[in-house]
Amino acid sequence: MATALQPRGPRVPDPARSGGTSDRSAMVASLVHGLSILSLYCEGAQVIGIGEMAQRLGLHRSTTSRLAATLSACAYLERADTAGRYRLGPRVLELGVLASQGRNLRAIAVEELSGLVERYGETAHLGMLDAGQARMIAVVDGWHSVRHHSAIGKLSPAHCSSLGKALLAGLSKRALRDLYPDEEAFARPTTKSIHSLPELERELALIRERGYSVDDEELELGLRCVGAPVVDAFGTFVAAVSVSGPSARVQGRVVDELAREIRAAAERISRRIGGRIARDGDDKDGIA
Repeated sequence: MATALQPRGPRVPDPARSGGTSDRSAMVASLVHGLSILSLYCEGAQVIGIGEMAQRLGLHRSTTSRLAATLSACAYLERADTAGRYRLGPRVLELGVLASQGRNLRAIAVEELSGLVERYGETAHLGMLDAGQARMIAVVDGWHSVRHHSAIGKLSPAHCSSLGKALLAGLSKRALRDLYPDEEAFARPTTKSIHSLPELERELALIRERGYSVDDEELELGLRCVGAPVVDAFGTFVAAVSVSGPSARVQGRVVDELAREIRAAAERISRRIGGRIARDGDDKDGIA
């Protein structure tokens, strides 16, 4: 009989095993405690409150709260849907990508995106969410003479790009409000850019329903992009892929075709990294 996965206890580093000094006094206690908080997370415990952290680690609640706040400020944790509760943040996901062996997200994504570039000639990207920005972590250039140029490390306002919106669709309502507390948080590169939280929430609901996002000249006039999220084994939106090109070429039936192709590519990437794909009938808007 299958048994439910139980939250794992923290694993405190052992210097003797790591090849470092065997003198435990050389270890930084606050760092060990911070890493122990991260070690509490598993499939059965994706959101954990301060009280539970403190109890399981044997720490004072105030100390635990400061540690969690520090980890959150550095993006290793992020606030969940209830005050005092946290989930793993984007920095942990980035480190997971870098640490993966044989199932490297970048390599898998580039393989899939290269096929789309060969077929359509438009530039393709892989990106991750970095606070309120979409950060490019892989780019496959298109072969058209006139094409969208991008670069690894480039940042774009998440609410203006297809990559960013695909990733924002995976956030809780609380996390979204933390990123966009008022209209001043909405950069407006063009007159078509989203500029309010209600407008953004409607757009994200549509993205969750259809499984892909569109940047309709919201980041740059004359540029249109189609994107879709990549999910991990927990259903977390860990990255997104997109194809971008001049709006004169990426329009009408091309957008519809790209939407199907980019969503299919994102699903293949997700499966190859062990991701859980939502099926028809699943709760696509179950993120509270």
